[in-house]
Amino acid sequence: MEKSYDAVVIGAGIAGLGVAGLLQKAGKSVLCVEKDASPGGRMQGFDIEGGWRVDIGLHMVELGDKSSSALLVKELGKEVLWGRFSETVEVFKDGKWRNLLELVSLSQNDVEQVKGAMKEIASMDDREIEANDARSWADWLKSRVKSRVARDLFEVNGMIMTTVPEASSMAAGEILYIARENLRKKRDFLTAAYPKGGMLGIIEPLKAAFEEAGGELLISSEIDRVLFDGNEVEGVALKRRGASPYPESFYIGGKQVVKAPVVVCAVPLWSLDSIIDLGDESSLLPGWWLKRYKDLKYQTTGLIGYTIALKEPVYDKPNFLSALRLERTGMPFQAFVPSAFDPDVSPPGKSILQTDCVVEVKQVFDKFELNRLLDSMWEDIKELFPGIEKKIEWKFPYKCIGCDGLARKPANVGIFKPDVVAPGVRGLYFAGDTYRGRGLAVNSAAVSARLCAERILECGA
Repeated sequence: MEKSYDAVVIGAGIAGLGVAGLLQKAGKSVLCVEKDASPGGRMQGFDIEGGWRVDIGLHMVELGDKSSSALLVKELGKEVLWGRFSETVEVFKDGKWRNLLELVSLSQNDVEQVKGAMKEIASMDDREIEANDARSWADWLKSRVKSRVARDLFEVNGMIMTTVPEASSMAAGEILYIARENLRKKRDFLTAAYPKGGMLGIIEPLKAAFEEAGGELLISSEIDRVLFDGNEVEGVALKRRGASPYPESFYIGGKQVVKAPVVVCAVPLWSLDSIIDLGDESSLLPGWWLKRYKDLKYQTTGLIGYTIALKEPVYDKPNFLSALRLERTGMPFQAFVPSAFDPDVSPPGKSILQTDCVVEVKQVFDKFELNRLLDSMWEDIKELFPGIEKKIEWKFPYKCIGCDGLARKPANVGIFKPDVVAPGVRGLYFAGDTYRGRGLAVNSAAVSARLCAERILECGA
């Protein structure tokens, strides 16, 4: 039997739940469909026996209570409860963790150059930032900061913001935007906090706001395709379990049609062709858009890492940890201790350590290369945190692609991302960190969600 709604949102990550909640709040009837057994997307979290709360991967929220994600939750009538803010960034060098300012010895001249650059960034408007979307961070710094020592400081922060190792490959526009928002709202170049309860501290209030407003969340349900009538959205077809024993591409089940004049694809760019026809000759979307889609589809980064439960901490400060390049993997490294920010995510006296290395996407899919890198990374971790092996209660490796959406490289950010409105197709929209929106990871998705909902409501859909 057919059902009908004012809008269907595909994907229940922060962008999908955000759009769905805003539309439902505005009086629309909304169905949000999620293929996984729980909402969250790349921000899912799980409770593990013994009193552990674990996120999928390494997540912190830039700006914390002043972030776009916090604003989105507040707009829907809920609040995010926050743990501690990161006190500083520490970088591993010469056998120990060092504060950034300890690592970089600034002369008075260096300090003045840093202050001058930060003052300029804080005063920039959106148009000035957009003008740097195709420019590298190294190029922007070279034109503003003459001191090599001061540039090193900015480059380390740029790597943390972009998860791109080389300043010549970092997008200046995105770094300038993130830094400007931090300087204006927190009077610092980069700040981050951890929600109480982990990333579920953001997802759960978004889910609650949507459902309390009357929205319907359908989990463990997969979209077969978006349906069109000419150049207008007609709804979606949901897969239904049939009698066939064949899974995935050989799935032969029934389809349930859901009618809706608006469909929001809150799925990553690289998954879009699983629900929409993006063939050169057959797609409803124009050729220029398809070309841009193909150029960007695999412009993302991969992450590999370990989630480690410890009987006692190997590091207990509320700091973000980084290494520009590990000795064995040769990759940038990031880590933090969630339990140092919110003790309730681990049993009393115990600790969780989240770690990751930034790798190429192809390395994630090559199982032999992946295993080699994970083995090498574990040897690096033992050097970064001496004695860790004796304190392990359990650990598991993980892998993912698209940790921060599109790779934050020149011409991949800001105005170069696909807009949230599909050109030439009435009723089709996009939301998430691979589409129009700025900010680090979850904040980029939140900005995109708010922008998408605004466009839909402006069109009177």
